[in-house]
Amino acid sequence: MHPVIFYIYKFPIHSYGLMLAISFLFGILLASFLAKKENLHSDIVPDVAFWVIISSIIGARLYYVILHFEEFSSDLTSIFNPFHGGTIGIGGLVMYGGFIGAIIASLIYFRLKKEPILPYADVCSASIGFGIFFTRIGCFLNGCCYGHASSCSIGVTFPKDSPAGFYQNSIHSQCIYPSQLFESIGGLIIAIIILIVGKRKTFPGFRFYLTGLLYAILRFANDFTRFYTPQEKIGSLSHNQIICIVFFIIFSGLILKNLLFKAEDETPKSNESNNIVA
Repeated sequence: MHPVIFYIYKFPIHSYGLMLAISFLFGILLASFLAKKENLHSDIVPDVAFWVIISSIIGARLYYVILHFEEFSSDLTSIFNPFHGGTIGIGGLVMYGGFIGAIIASLIYFRLKKEPILPYADVCSASIGFGIFFTRIGCFLNGCCYGHASSCSIGVTFPKDSPAGFYQNSIHSQCIYPSQLFESIGGLIIAIIILIVGKRKTFPGFRFYLTGLLYAILRFANDFTRFYTPQEKIGSLSHNQIICIVFFIIFSGLILKNLLFKAEDETPKSNESNNIVA
C-alpha cells in the first residue's frame, strides 16, 4: 500500500489523486479518438469533460457528505476545504455520486449546445470502465474502500497505519477482501466488452446503457465483499446496492425499450415489401 507515490520537493503526490487524474486523462483521450473515428465532433469531448470532471467530483463528495454528515456538522467548511485536517486533498468520495453528477452535467451541456447526447455518451462509455479500473487501483494503494474479513487465500493484509489496516486490526482478522481490486478488474472487463460491442452497429445510447447495466451488476455483487458501517446499510443491503437495483431497472428498461421499438419499426417494412412482391 502506497498512499503517497512520490514527492515533488515537499509536495506529496497521493496515489488516489494520481490514479484519478490518469483515469480522466486516459478517458478523455480515448473518447476523443473514438469520437473522431465515428465522425463526431471530437472537440466536444474535452469541452464537456471539463464540466463532467467538476460535476463528478462535486457529486461524489456530496454523496459522501450526505452519508457521513456527522463528520462535517461541526465544521461545514471542511466539506470542500482541501486543506482541512492538516492534509492536502478532499478525502471521501462515492463513485455513484460522481456518476450521477456527470450525467446531470452532460444533460445540461448538450441541452445548451443543442447536440444529441447519446452518440457522445456511447463513445465515452469505454472510458467509464477504464476509469473504474484506474481509480480502484488508487483506492487499493490508498487503503480505502476496503472489504470485510476473509480467508487469506483470497484476502490481503494492509499496514496497521492505513484505514484498511486499522479496521483489520480492530476486528482481529489476518486478511480482508481486496474489494478495490475486484472492482478494478470488473471495470477493465466492462471497458473491453464496450469496445467490442462498439464495433457492431447498435442503436444510439446502447453502449452507455450497457455500461450502466454492467456496472450495476458489478457493484451490487462486489458490495457483498465491502465493509460498510450500519448507518450505510438499508436492511441487509448497502446504500449503493439499492442504487444498483434502481439503475439496473432503468438501464435494462432502456435497452429493452429500444430493442422492442426497433423490432416494431422493422416489422411493417418487411410486411410492406412482402405485399409489393406479392
